[in-house]
Amino acid sequence: MTTPRTRRRTLAAVAVLSLALTACGTRLDHDTIVRAAAGSGQAGAGGDGSLPGADGAGEGAAGDDAAGGSGAPGEAGAGGDQPGQGGDSGGPGEKGSGGNGGSGRGGPPIVIGSVGTLSGPGGVAFAQGPRALQAWAAATNAAGGIKGRQVRVIVMDDGADAAKGRSQVQELVEKHKVVAIVAAMTTTHTLAAWKGYVEKKKVPVVGGDCSTTLWSESPMLFSQCPHTNSQMDGLANVGAKYGKGTKLGGLFCTESDACTHAENRMFGSGKAAKRFGLEPSYRAKISLTQPDYTAECIQARNAGVQLMLVTGDPNTVARVASSCRRQNFNPQFLQPSATVAADTAGKPGLSNVLATMAVFPFTGLGTPAFGEFSSAWKKYGGGRAPGPAAAQGWASAKVFEKAARAAGDVSRAGLVKKLYTFRGERFGGLTVPLTYVAGKGTADTRCTFYMRGAGGRWTAPAGNRTVCW
Repeated sequence: MTTPRTRRRTLAAVAVLSLALTACGTRLDHDTIVRAAAGSGQAGAGGDGSLPGADGAGEGAAGDDAAGGSGAPGEAGAGGDQPGQGGDSGGPGEKGSGGNGGSGRGGPPIVIGSVGTLSGPGGVAFAQGPRALQAWAAATNAAGGIKGRQVRVIVMDDGADAAKGRSQVQELVEKHKVVAIVAAMTTTHTLAAWKGYVEKKKVPVVGGDCSTTLWSESPMLFSQCPHTNSQMDGLANVGAKYGKGTKLGGLFCTESDACTHAENRMFGSGKAAKRFGLEPSYRAKISLTQPDYTAECIQARNAGVQLMLVTGDPNTVARVASSCRRQNFNPQFLQPSATVAADTAGKPGLSNVLATMAVFPFTGLGTPAFGEFSSAWKKYGGGRAPGPAAAQGWASAKVFEKAARAAGDVSRAGLVKKLYTFRGERFGGLTVPLTYVAGKGTADTRCTFYMRGAGGRWTAPAGNRTVCW
């Protein structure tokens, strides 16, 4: 029988690996999503972290830790006394749907939406994505907006509920008239529920969680990342080039098809490990609910494993490392970005962790593009260190921004037309080279970024340079 603890662990895996599983619900009901007054470029009063341009985040929806209960930027509670709550999109002076009656020096606000799994256990992995989008909107509005128009962001939490996500996307499109959905940190089964709808309505979806294969299967989905198989190939390539040894071990969760896919790509028919010069030496199935992984660590040690890959949420990775350390077995962990967090490199047994990033490293860069991210995050990020989801959300925002600034008409059709002109774009080094093909969507890119733990902290040895093959 499924226990509450098992369901919590499973939902965490849903968020991290985009699993096609049923979630156990969410703390944030759709009716409590707050639509804070925005478009004025003013920060929230009282230093409460409210974000100009952030139209409703709700508790846990866009904070750094969805389970932390600290609330989200612009939250006003359930009383419904904020302008537009429960009805029109809403800042001062606006009427009609989607903010189309608003005012600004360059015209009405540019309204964008974001839908994802942002609360409950799963929200811990994804919540920084829309937070980064809101931080970008705040910084953009403070600098005058896009073409003199303020940006309004409406964030909705689907709670990993496919039907709810489909309803929310429809509300964003038909009621709020969003020109795009940006930083959609959504799982495979929720994205599958509304992918056909945005294709029919021709609404561009710009960036989001990078781990689901659906991002490469639609002309309306514009990913900011390489395709999923290339991400796994990149992991093998980085391990072979920069890892401490070539004997690879892998622990793959039994709760998800995503874990099975990773196993097949690395050890099975995909043969990524062998193709890039690694020696597959040990693999085993694990459960995310195991109290420890002593037996697996002993077997991996006996097999001579030097690099260890764990598919699971960051807490599972930490528990595996701790179990191995107790057996005096200290392999270097080789992880994809979805399985690590801002504090992973500080955990016991993970001080020299090696990880690939689908977008720019979230710390350790000195480029102007990263400086823009870092400045906005320090001001609007909620006081916590950014992790992979924050980088994904920011990269999504910058892809949208470039299309919006270049488009003659900031409309759905205008954005799609401009996105299809992007060829090998890197957005100041924030992404791998991105190309979008008319009628097909995101072209694959055989490149990745990587990070390494050193002294208990994350570093970016190659900076914003990509490792390609």
